[in-house]
Amino acid sequence: MLTLTAPDPIEHRGPAARRALAVANANWFRAMARRALRDGGPQAALRAANARAAARIVLRQAKRDALVSRIATDALNAAAHGP
Repeated sequence: MLTLTAPDPIEHRGPAARRALAVANANWFRAMARRALRDGGPQAALRAANARAAARIVLRQAKRDALVSRIATDALNAAAHGP
C-alpha cells in the first residue's frame, strides 16, 4: 500500500518561498501522474491526466498570485511616496 507523508511546512517569507512551494507541489502532482501510469489500475490514464492538470493549475495560480502581489506592492509604494 502506498503511504504519502507530508513534507515539513515551508514558511512563507516572500516570493522565493512561494515559488519554491508551487514548484514542489507541481512536482508532487507530476510524480503522482507518473505513478498512476506506472502502477496502472482502474482509469490510470484519467488519474494521470487529472494530476497533470492539477500541476498546471498550481503553477498558473502561483503566477497569478505573483502578479497580484507585484501590482499591490507597486500601488502601496506609489501611495506611500505620494503623487
